[in-house]
Amino acid sequence: MSEYRFTAEVARHAPLTNSDENAAAELWRIAATALQERVYTTPGGIVRVRADWTPLASAHDIVRIDVQVIDDSGHLAPRDVPSFVELFFYDVFLLFNIALPGSFGGAITVTGGEYRINDLSFDASAFAYAAVTTIVPLAEVVKWYRGGTEQIAETPLQKVLFHLLHIARGGSDGWMLRVRLTECLDALGMPDPSLGIAGATVMHPMHDEVLDERVDDDSTELIDWAMARVLTAIQDAVRRPLSS
Repeated sequence: MSEYRFTAEVARHAPLTNSDENAAAELWRIAATALQERVYTTPGGIVRVRADWTPLASAHDIVRIDVQVIDDSGHLAPRDVPSFVELFFYDVFLLFNIALPGSFGGAITVTGGEYRINDLSFDASAFAYAAVTTIVPLAEVVKWYRGGTEQIAETPLQKVLFHLLHIARGGSDGWMLRVRLTECLDALGMPDPSLGIAGATVMHPMHDEVLDERVDDDSTELIDWAMARVLTAIQDAVRRPLSS
């Protein structure tokens, strides 16, 4: 068995609205146990990634999280360990934001180990602005989302989750949001032609309503509505196995 230890510095984005503070506090409390470890099955054996999420309960904008990678069989080359640390943060971003949309995002810098780990940045604003009022217990989301090391989507749901990760990593360009959300809704069997980019408004990259109040138009509401449909469908999928 081989073990590797890292420290992740998370510069969190602006917190949610005050009405969500209690829900977020409960999420961080539960994460300490429900999301303490992710297990990845590889051809060479089991790789476990553990993290202490306790610092997220603080009010600090920048927190440090201890991360541990455990290679049960000792087969991993040190140069391959960073891939599992990165995958872990992709997974936890999804898990947190399915449970409580908009709850977790920011810039993540990981130090430690022999090889450099790429800096990551996740933008949760598209999740936060979606009008999703329901919250799914984190433990239920963790139980539902098995995850894995697959890098190519093979099921409709994988396609949706990968698109959501691209949205979180790719900023808020309206055209690409429309394309990815259209793909999500199609994969979920809920096609919506109103999201099509043909004839869609073309905006300046600044997208600044201070300079032009027309920026705050129906297209933004349409994207938020589509995102809400996608997230609600995923939350429903989380609950379905538990209610059947």
